[in-house]
Amino acid sequence: MQVQLALVSLVILGIYAVIIDYEKIRDNGLLHNFTTGAFVSVFNSAIGGLTVAAVLKYADSVLKSYATAISVVMTGVLSMILFGTQLNAIYGLGIVNVVCAVLLYNGKNLDKLAC
Repeated sequence: MQVQLALVSLVILGIYAVIIDYEKIRDNGLLHNFTTGAFVSVFNSAIGGLTVAAVLKYADSVLKSYATAISVVMTGVLSMILFGTQLNAIYGLGIVNVVCAVLLYNGKNLDKLAC
């Protein structure tokens, strides 16, 4: 299903690009000024899309919810590390809540380990 959607979007965006920028594409080529960083970004987005498709296909609804929560936590932490974003105590409590929920949901023999 995802491949079909991707192919349809490629056709639509290809037609749009030809209509809008035909002369620029003809003169400079389709990948003009497409740097290594742009290739890495496109590759990263493609891998992310395939990962999301696999998760949506094979995971149950609870696991999908936990994946969403973990992605929000990781986004906040990476934003703090990379961009210096200040996280408050409420966000910290949310991180603890998500980590505990994931551990409790996936934990095996927790009753034996706790006592």
